[in-house]
Amino acid sequence: MKKLFSSLVVFVLLAGLSAACSESSQQKAGEAVEKVKDAAQDAANTAKDAAKDAANAAKDAVKDAAQKAGDQMAKFDPAKHFAEVDANGDGKVTKDEFAAHAKAEFTKKDANKDGKLDKDECKMVDKFDTDKDGFVNADEFAKGHEGMFAKIDADKSGDVSKDEFMNFMKQKMAQKGDKKGKCGAGKCGAGKCGSGK
Repeated sequence: MKKLFSSLVVFVLLAGLSAACSESSQQKAGEAVEKVKDAAQDAANTAKDAAKDAANAAKDAVKDAAQKAGDQMAKFDPAKHFAEVDANGDGKVTKDEFAAHAKAEFTKKDANKDGKLDKDECKMVDKFDTDKDGFVNADEFAKGHEGMFAKIDADKSGDVSKDEFMNFMKQKMAQKGDKKGKCGAGKCGAGKCGSGK
């Protein structure tokens, strides 16, 4: 913007000088310079207003996303999630049930059906992305859940009881500083803090 303004000013001044520097020409040149200055100021104000509008829109988008995430967290019910993962309803989750739930969850989360999850589809990309390509593929998702299952299975019996699951959830909620029973819905993972993203 400054280069354009400077170029226009030089052009106007040279035009004024080439007109034999008459008083009338100098006055016209001065008027032209003022018009250029006014136009430049108007353009700067317009750009400033556009930047403010963009910043406000970004703030609103962040606020809306935070509200949505909070709403999802408030809706998460660990006991209900345990019951969903416990496919046969016997009160414990086997490795196979956990893996099957994780596979179904991966398919559900893969909104664009490209065979991988990005950060918009899964908030645990950083944790599960072992090859560090910025995505979680089905194998990485499954392996991440295998590791999660091992952590939840506190007594190392090969299955997860409801008590183990609820204790794990309480620990996760405490780690997040969330004492109200809201835990990371919006985080991906069967048996981890939610069935949301």
